[in-house]
Amino acid sequence: MVKLDRHDEAAGIVAGRRRGERSVRTVTRDFGNDTLQQLGRAAAGLRLTDLPAEGLQRAKQRVLDTLGCLVMGYHDGISSEIRDYVQAQGGRAEATLLPRGEKTTAALAGLAHAAYIFGLELSDAAPRGTVHPGSEIVSIALAVAERERLSGAAIIPALVAGYEIEIRFGRALHPSAFYKGWSTIGLLGILGPTVTSGHLLGLDAERMANAIGIALHLAPATTGRANQPGSVKWLVGGHACATGLLAAEMARRGTTGSRAVDAWLKVISDDAHPQRLLEGIDADGRFTQWELLSGVVTKYYAAPGPIATPIEAMFMLLEKHAIRADDIERIDADCTRRTAIFSQPNPSDELEARGSLPHCLALAVCKRDPALLLGPGYREPMIQDPAIRAMAAKVRITANEAYESQYPARSLARITLHLRDGKSVSLEADRSEIRRYLEPTDADIEAKFRLIAQPVLGEQKTKRIVDIAFGLERAGDTRELMQAMQAT
Repeated sequence: MVKLDRHDEAAGIVAGRRRGERSVRTVTRDFGNDTLQQLGRAAAGLRLTDLPAEGLQRAKQRVLDTLGCLVMGYHDGISSEIRDYVQAQGGRAEATLLPRGEKTTAALAGLAHAAYIFGLELSDAAPRGTVHPGSEIVSIALAVAERERLSGAAIIPALVAGYEIEIRFGRALHPSAFYKGWSTIGLLGILGPTVTSGHLLGLDAERMANAIGIALHLAPATTGRANQPGSVKWLVGGHACATGLLAAEMARRGTTGSRAVDAWLKVISDDAHPQRLLEGIDADGRFTQWELLSGVVTKYYAAPGPIATPIEAMFMLLEKHAIRADDIERIDADCTRRTAIFSQPNPSDELEARGSLPHCLALAVCKRDPALLLGPGYREPMIQDPAIRAMAAKVRITANEAYESQYPARSLARITLHLRDGKSVSLEADRSEIRRYLEPTDADIEAKFRLIAQPVLGEQKTKRIVDIAFGLERAGDTRELMQAMQAT
């Protein structure tokens, strides 16, 4: 396995392993320039034996990391309201509704669980495509696998296929769709669940291509910034997740989708890159470059991904210098344009607080506790804390176009603290150089999961979930995992 230069936007990992001998259902036709057909063939044909060792490891990490986010969302945001809605629908007992363990349909379980996670701003991100695949993909994978009584070995390639296709569509629209005003996370979040569900349902290449085409027409067309006031954001992930399963189920039943992917891309973006959809997929329908290994970021702060770098720079600066909050006259944050948009200094609610760079930096200065940025720091007592609000008012944000031009290969920010004695200290950070973001160890993922899950589930269940996730390819089905995830 060869690593390409990750400072190239198209960088990735070339997987040298050949496909296994297991037969794959395909249709006999000339794939030609039918982009969706080629994507469908690659997604439908992916098998566990095709994954490089690092790909298998990363897939299991994505599962455990997303499960931690799911636990964090049990009682956050609109979780109570979405549970009330799900329970009012009735339906077949197909999948587990967390945290209490009631049964509902797979689609409604996916809807609820992705909605728990989405507004947290804590699940993984793929900056190369400006998407957050894990919240929707893992939620629907577990629900469908439970309904179909599938093994962990079936879940893993389905999950990877979902990541690969969703991120490729994000890259085809990067970065212009984001700046045009689309919420690309909501817009593209249907694609991963569609492909993952389709893989678990056994769709062949033709039906998988139709599922993707259906998804493009059903995609939640969300616009506006992610952290504006209101709680509807939590629904975006749930909607995308459940609609993805709908697309796969209808393709399974013979519904066909449009193949005009280039025309769709042009509606969304003035500067689309359709050639990126098939990069890293060879003529035989094999993935040779893995988006899962090319820049999926683990998040350690419950805030929009670009905010992480200035937060890291602030904590590094505070650790390096013995500076008290009272010593600070002004805070300059020099960052990418996509970071600078999160500039609201006085958030009015939890979602605004998560998306407020001034609030996050002020919280870091005043409290010096990274754990608060997992969630507690965005609640009413912290939002209204006079010291934090006063510190947030001292933050000055500048969009640095030189930093922007290097994104996503590098994610740069500089924090400068101007002190009352006339001195100043400054530090530049690059998230891409901090190992735990792009190349986390299993211990990194487990530590984050334990920090979230153990207070809710207890030591025994937490340990059991860790063991199941890291041995997922050997798990018989999801029943034991879903039992361990229940909070009593």
